Amino acid sequence: MGLAVYNSINLDIRFPPCCYKKLLSPAVVPYNNPNATVGVTPFTVADLEKCQPSLAKGLKELLQYEGDVEEDLCMTYQISYTEFGQVKTRILKPGGQDTPVTKENRKDFVQSYVDWLLNKSILNQFQAFYLGFHSVCASNALIMLRPEEVETLVCGSPNFDLEELRKVTNYDGYSPHDLPIKNFWDIVMNLSKDLQKRLLLFSTGSDRIPVGGMSEMTFKMSRIDNTEMLPMSHTCFNQLVLPSYQSKKIMKQKLLIAIQNAEGFGIE
Repeated sequence: MGLAVYNSINLDIRFPPCCYKKLLSPAVVPYNNPNATVGVTPFTVADLEKCQPSLAKGLKELLQYEGDVEEDLCMTYQISYTEFGQVKTRILKPGGQDTPVTKENRKDFVQSYVDWLLNKSILNQFQAFYLGFHSVCASNALIMLRPEEVETLVCGSPNFDLEELRKVTNYDGYSPHDLPIKNFWDIVMNLSKDLQKRLLLFSTGSDRIPVGGMSEMTFKMSRIDNTEMLPMSHTCFNQLVLPSYQSKKIMKQKLLIAIQNAEGFGIE
């Protein structure tokens, strides 16, 4: 992921927002201190909700429960979770298996649970991820970024303007004034936003765009004369291979078939 950011390549990944908060904790790797704790930051139920909504809902209901928490729910500071198909238990604090959750300590229980899930349970794994990312992207500039902005660096922006993409498109075998090219842009400009995103995903491997907008992208359209074929793409080069369809209707049909049935490398 760090290499992708370094080379200004967008990734089609969807990490929860808490991941980017952890990447900025701290924003700069502690100098000359290999034993420093990294990738740990305070979280709330709202953060957990973005990655485990069902569990977060249950914890919210616990905090709002108006009955006798200890007698009705019979909970302790011992939790259960599934790991590789096996149910395991975890004690959240010393003696937690014998410490009942009450109305008075339920906020502490919830905070301990969230902290264990998003920090302690993945401490070693995330530390390796953190150090790997910062070994490539080490910069004091990260201090000025918010987690959402780091996500934009990694995934690109979801907002795009195809007119900007049109302006920076290069052509191989076509010119901007050829009928197939005019038909292509007329078709895509009138597609729904969802289909426009699918076209971008089909052509570039991601439905996001660089931080600087589409004017920062490279996009190429190449010609192939076999009009029996569907449009193709080379996502590594942001290249769309468009057969020279002379009929606008046929072009739209073939284009929609291509973008609606593509699965990238076939991984679901």
